[in-house]
Amino acid sequence: MYLISWRFQIIGFFFLSASAFAEVQDISTSAIIPRADLVWTTGLPIVERDALDQELIAYPIDGDTAGVNPPGFCWTPHEAAKRYRIEVSSKTAPDALIIVADRQLSTVYPPTKLLMPGDYRWQVVYLNEFGRPWGLSKTRCFRIGKETPILVLPNVAKLRKEIVGVRPRLFLVGDRPSTIRKEIDEGRVDHWEYFLSAANGAIDEKPYAEPEGYANNSFNESDWRRILKVGKVGSAHLARTALAYQLTGDRKYLVAARKWMMNLASWDPRGIISHDIPLPGGAVGNDEASMALLERMAFAWDWIGDELLPEERERILEVMTERGNQVLAVLHQQDFLSHPFSNHEGRSLAFLGHAGLSFLGDIPEADDWLDYVLRCYLTSYPCWGGDDGGWAQGTSYGSSYVYRHSTFAEALCRVTDVDILRRPFYKNHGYFSLYFHPPYAPMNAFGDGGNKGQAEKDRSVCEKSLIDFLANTFCDSVLKWHAQSINVPSLHLKSNLGNETNWNEQHLEDLFSLLRAGTYEPNAEMPVPTVVTKLLPNIGWAAMHSAFGDADNDVWVLFKSSRFGSFSHSHADQNTFQFHAFGEALAIDSGYYPYYGDPHHALWTQQTLAHNGILVNGRGQATKNWNAIGSIEHYERSNDVTIVRGEASSAYNQSPNEEIAKMWQEHLGKIHPPILPKVEKFERTLAFVASAERPILVVYDYLKSAHPTSYDWLLHTLSKMEVEPMSGSIVIRQGKARAAVRIVASQPITFSQTNKFTIPSGGTTSHLPRQWHLTAHTKNNVEEAKFCVVFVPFREGEVSPSIKVIERKNTVRFQVGKTSTAVWWGPGELGEIDMCGRHYMGRIIVQTASEL
Repeated sequence: MYLISWRFQIIGFFFLSASAFAEVQDISTSAIIPRADLVWTTGLPIVERDALDQELIAYPIDGDTAGVNPPGFCWTPHEAAKRYRIEVSSKTAPDALIIVADRQLSTVYPPTKLLMPGDYRWQVVYLNEFGRPWGLSKTRCFRIGKETPILVLPNVAKLRKEIVGVRPRLFLVGDRPSTIRKEIDEGRVDHWEYFLSAANGAIDEKPYAEPEGYANNSFNESDWRRILKVGKVGSAHLARTALAYQLTGDRKYLVAARKWMMNLASWDPRGIISHDIPLPGGAVGNDEASMALLERMAFAWDWIGDELLPEERERILEVMTERGNQVLAVLHQQDFLSHPFSNHEGRSLAFLGHAGLSFLGDIPEADDWLDYVLRCYLTSYPCWGGDDGGWAQGTSYGSSYVYRHSTFAEALCRVTDVDILRRPFYKNHGYFSLYFHPPYAPMNAFGDGGNKGQAEKDRSVCEKSLIDFLANTFCDSVLKWHAQSINVPSLHLKSNLGNETNWNEQHLEDLFSLLRAGTYEPNAEMPVPTVVTKLLPNIGWAAMHSAFGDADNDVWVLFKSSRFGSFSHSHADQNTFQFHAFGEALAIDSGYYPYYGDPHHALWTQQTLAHNGILVNGRGQATKNWNAIGSIEHYERSNDVTIVRGEASSAYNQSPNEEIAKMWQEHLGKIHPPILPKVEKFERTLAFVASAERPILVVYDYLKSAHPTSYDWLLHTLSKMEVEPMSGSIVIRQGKARAAVRIVASQPITFSQTNKFTIPSGGTTSHLPRQWHLTAHTKNNVEEAKFCVVFVPFREGEVSPSIKVIERKNTVRFQVGKTSTAVWWGPGELGEIDMCGRHYMGRIIVQTASEL
C-alpha cells in the first residue's frame, strides 16, 4: 500500500471512523451525501460566547476556504453544555444535513468522508444532560475548492490490517534503506560522520543505571537535568545503534542496540522516568526523559524488534504498553483534544504517534494511541497558530516543536495514505520562519529563546533541518534558499564545555538527516529583494521588510499584539516591537533564558520591563496569564508604507500570577506592583516606510488610565545608547548598523539608562554579555499620555540623518528627508491632523516623496 514517491501519492482510500459518531454519510462512496430526513436546527437562542483561558476558537473561520477537505471542525465550549452536536449543510440544500455528529464530548470533530467542492455552512448545537438541544452557536460559512487538499480521518483498525506485515515501517519503508546507503556512499548525507561516531561511542558506553530520584523528593533544576540527561542520552544511543544496524548490517550495532533496549526496559516505567506519574514522597516522574524513551524505543522496536529473544520482546511490550498508556491517560485527563495548550503534551503527540505506528498490531492499545493522535492532528493541533503557519510562543519554540511533529507526519505518510502535511499550516510555517526570523537575523522573534543567536551567528541545527525538510516536501525553492542560508555549527562529539561528550540527544538531527536522505531537493532561489509585509492575524504578529531577502540592505521591524496572552513560553510583551537593520539587532527583546522558571527568566526576561513596551505606574503586563492579551485592530499597506495598530490595555489589568508575586518578594525584596490604576487604553501604531533610499519606523503611542499616573517608555539594545535628554535624540550603534532616534512625549520626560538587570542571569547564560536598557519617564502623573518615536537606520561611516520636529496645535510632525509623518497630539486617540496645511482626521498621516 505504501508508495515510495510519498509526497506525490494520490489518496484513494477513505475510511469510516471506528468510533461511535453519528456522521450522516453513504459509506459506499467516497463523499458525504445530504440526508433530507435530518434538518438544520432552528428556533433556539444563539448562546455562543468568546473563548476563555486555553479554549479553542471556531474553525473553519467564517467566510474562508477550508485548509483541507474535509476540515477538522473546532469550536469554543460552553460551560452549560453537557455535549455537542455539529451540523453541516451545503449552500445548494441548506436545510438537509450533510454531517451531523451527535453527543460530542470534545469540542472538535474530524469527518471521515470527503465533501464535494462547494459552499457550506455549519453550526454547533448545545445539548443538556439528556441530550436535548437548548442553544446554538453562530452559523459560519466555508468553502471547499476543487484543489483543496484531501485529508480524511482514517479507520485505524483498517490501517493496522494493511501495515501489520510491513517491517521496518518507520521511515525505512520499501527501498528507502538502499537509497540512504547510496546517498552515504556518494557523500550527500549531512552529519553522517557524526552519526557514525556517536553510534560507535554508544557501543563503548556501559549501560546506565536507572537514575535516582529528586533529593528529599522535591523538584530541583539540577536533579531534573541529571535525570533528563540519562534518559535522553541512553535513548539516543539506542536509536542510533538500531539505525546503524539497519543501514550497515554490521551486527556490532545490533548487539549494542539490544544492550541499550534492554537497559532502558529494565527501568521502572512507573518510576522516576515516567510520564508525570506521582511518586512516593510527592515528586512526579520526569516526563522529558520518559518522552524520549517512548519515541526512541518505538524506533528500535521497528528496526531491531524481530532480532530480540521472545522473553526480551515480552518485556518490551509490557514496558511500552505502560509508557504509551501513561501518555494517553494524561491526554484524556486534560481533554487535550479540546484544550491542546499543555506544552509537554503537545510534544508527546509526535512521540505517542511514533509508538502507535510502531506497535500497531503488537500492542492492542496502540490502536487507541494512534487514533487519538490523529484526531488531534486533524483538528486542534497545532494550536499555537492557524493555517497561516504562525507559532504564538515564538520562532525558537516554533522550530523546535514543528520539527518534532514533522518527523511523525513523515513516518505516517511513508507507510499510510494519511498526509498531515497537507494542512496549510506546515508549508506556511516555513514562511513564518522566513518572514520573522530570516537567515540573516541575529536574534529570534519574541518568546522564550529569543536571545538565541546573540552570542554567535550560528543558529540551531534543528531549525535548519526543519526548513530544509519543508523546502523539499513542498518543492519550494525560496524555502530551500532559506535553509541553505542558515549557518549552523558542525556537530562534534567533543563538546566545547570541558571534557563532556556532545551526544546531541535533544533533537537527533543527525539521525533524521539520514532518514530523510535521498528525497527530492528543489534548486535554491533567493527571493527578489523587495518590500514585503506580512500579517498573521491568528497570532497577532506583523513583519515589515524594506528589502526582504537582502541581508546587506534589509531593514525590518516585528510587531506583536496577540490573543494568546503571556501564557506558557510567551512573554508580557503585547504591543511591543523589535527593529533590525543591515543584519544587526537595534531594538531587542532583552534578557536570557537559563531555564523555564529561573528567577532571571521569570522576573526579567518574561516581564514587560524587558521589552520595547510601556510601564504604567511602574507596572507591566501580567505574566503567565492567558488573558493578558492584545489585538491588532488595523493593518494596511499602500506602496512602501505599512501601518499597523495594536491595542493592549487588557494585558495591564490582570491580577499577577501568585507564583510570580512570591518570587518578586523573595528575589527582589519588594511587593509586586499593584494593578492600579486601570489602564483604559493602550494603542500603539507603527508606521513603516520601506523606502530604498531611507527606511523609517515611527512608533506612536496613546495611553489612558482611570486616574493620573506615570508612564515609562522602554527601549533595549545590545550596546550603550547615546542620549541627549534636552532634544530627546538617541543614537544606537550595533556592528555596522546605526539608528538615529527622536522621542517626543506629551508630557515632560526624564531619561535613564543602565546595563543591569533587576536580577542577574545565571546558569548556562551567566557568561553572556550585558544589555542596555533605556527608560523615558513622565515627570508628572496624568491620565492621558502620548509618545511618538522615530527610528532612522543608517550605516557605519554615514552622517546621522536629520529628524526635524515641527509642533503645531494638536499636531506633531516629523520630517526625515522627503518623508513627513504627522500625528494627532490633542486629547483622545484621534483628531484633525495638520499635515503641511492640509487637514486629515485620524491618528497618524504619512506622506512620502512619491505622494508629494
